[in-house]
Amino acid sequence: MKGKILSVKKTTILKLSFLINSSLFLISLALSFTVLSIHNLWFFSFLIAVGGHLIVRSILFHLDSSCYLGSLLLSIGVLYFYSYFLDITNFYSVFIILSFVIASLCSGFIFKQNYHFGISFSLFFLAIFCFLYLLNLISLLIFLAIVLIDVLLLMGSYFLL
Repeated sequence: MKGKILSVKKTTILKLSFLINSSLFLISLALSFTVLSIHNLWFFSFLIAVGGHLIVRSILFHLDSSCYLGSLLLSIGVLYFYSYFLDITNFYSVFIILSFVIASLCSGFIFKQNYHFGISFSLFFLAIFCFLYLLNLISLLIFLAIVLIDVLLLMGSYFLL
């Protein structure tokens, strides 16, 4: 049947995913306030839990919106942990842009949506120039000009596809 995987209903698998992600979030919530004493860690743990659940939902029901949002939330949470524990949180805006790149690439590859490839390509270059701006290698005016060109090229690609 279409509603079962290995004779287990898809909704049962989704409920199990919710329980697992909720329990992992509660464990990380308790750890963030007691052992680690990092006060904003709970939010990014929540993003990882919701993102993981949405990815499972996307796999089970073949939903592109759940794939995009799930991979976006999961990558935002994971990249925050990466930047926090490596002490590079001043570059976290670049990681946010890269999270959108990852989400667009996942949706583009899995669901064969060409517009997501254009978005990911455009945002990848935006992340590179944002990184260069944060390192003070380019000025604000050059950065804004590049952002404007990037947005115009993205709009052009939208109208051509």
